Amino acid sequence: MDDRFRVDGVDLGVDLRRSVATLDADGCLDARVLAGAVPGAVAEWATVAPQILLARVPVWFDEAGFGATIDPAFVDDLELDEGEAVFALSSRFDLGGRLTVHAGDRLRFVGEVQTPWSESPWRLDVSLAFGGRRRTAV
Repeated sequence: MDDRFRVDGVDLGVDLRRSVATLDADGCLDARVLAGAVPGAVAEWATVAPQILLARVPVWFDEAGFGATIDPAFVDDLELDEGEAVFALSSRFDLGGRLTVHAGDRLRFVGEVQTPWSESPWRLDVSLAFGGRRRTAV
């Protein structure tokens, strides 16, 4: 699976120099994944590419699968009231969807975000390699 930041099926790329994810000793995931470009729907006024921000999302380690799993309280529906999972593009919007951590070195978010720029929610598919051989946490 490649690094990607897709909005409604359009791959905007990932700014790998500014994107980062860390999984701390307490089992909490923090991440900032920045798109490499601005979506066409907002290109006339947006000057900064969108990003997904995750803060203190708890995971537990699965020794049998050699990876990490999002804490069961967050698996089915990642809609967090305290702003731990947001989509940022001029303002911050709560995310809804599914977050997974594969083999401890790749995070993937698939879901949607409701914005004022579209009548229907934007579909998101974001993936970033971190840690291990592919990427070092900053």
